[in-house]
Amino acid sequence: MRRSGGRRDMAEHTAPTGWTEEASQAFIDDGAVFVPSRDEQIATLVRLIPARADEVFAVVELGAGAGVLARAVLEAFPRCRYVALDGSAAMRARLTEALARYQARVEVGAFELVERRWRAALPSPLRCVLASLVVHHLSGAGKRRLFADLARRLEPGGALLLADVVEPTGPAAREAFALQWDDAARAQSLALTGGLTAFERFTRDGWNFYRGTPDPYDQPSRLDEQLRWLREAGFATVDCFWMRAGHAVFGAWRPRHGPQTPNARRVPAKPGRASKPGRASKPGRASTTSRRGR
Repeated sequence: MRRSGGRRDMAEHTAPTGWTEEASQAFIDDGAVFVPSRDEQIATLVRLIPARADEVFAVVELGAGAGVLARAVLEAFPRCRYVALDGSAAMRARLTEALARYQARVEVGAFELVERRWRAALPSPLRCVLASLVVHHLSGAGKRRLFADLARRLEPGGALLLADVVEPTGPAAREAFALQWDDAARAQSLALTGGLTAFERFTRDGWNFYRGTPDPYDQPSRLDEQLRWLREAGFATVDCFWMRAGHAVFGAWRPRHGPQTPNARRVPAKPGRASKPGRASKPGRASTTSRRGR
């Protein structure tokens, strides 16, 4: 989808591409309109987290945005520790404000999705990694590396849960996704704001990934490919749990027993105390962020 470029009309080929702070503010303001059935996506992700409500465990969210998903998880699991990472300064400021009441359990940090250093600094043990509308900014090879890196970081039985746009398998699917997304945004604009001004911004600014000219910053992959890459990374249970308008909620779980990845024997675990979730991220440039779920 668009952050500043998204899918553009050919006449707008000089428009900036990639995520900008202006796009972050637009998503903070209108994300509930722009994301199809956002509440359903969030509820599905929360139900899939492999933990009891009273457990103490660590969660990391990639591209945490405005904190909508984070709030839902922190409410559902009142003893979890939460690391919320985002590449946008505007989003991190919003996160800090939105999650203030949970500050004793939350760390907000900067990261660059494409880089790998932050992955080695994630808390351990780590029960769940969430990613909403961010992983589609990686190439196919980048997604495969991310899945493999996170599989190594998760504890046995831990889960990687994603909500993201996916690449259609052909023109018919692309047109169906585009129509469904427009319909959802129009209905949500009317229901949430009482008018179509927000929907007009959605259309004008090119947030519908499936229309117009692709922005190189958006690199969604087909759902079947991503499910296969998750299996190849060593996850035991892989599936899709919700889909609408080209947006899918899917995930994978580490085996509870046995090797985590095909290369697990070459990466022995190092003994040590569980690290504080807040130390999971290092400051970085604001660029690679997520858009939905925020």
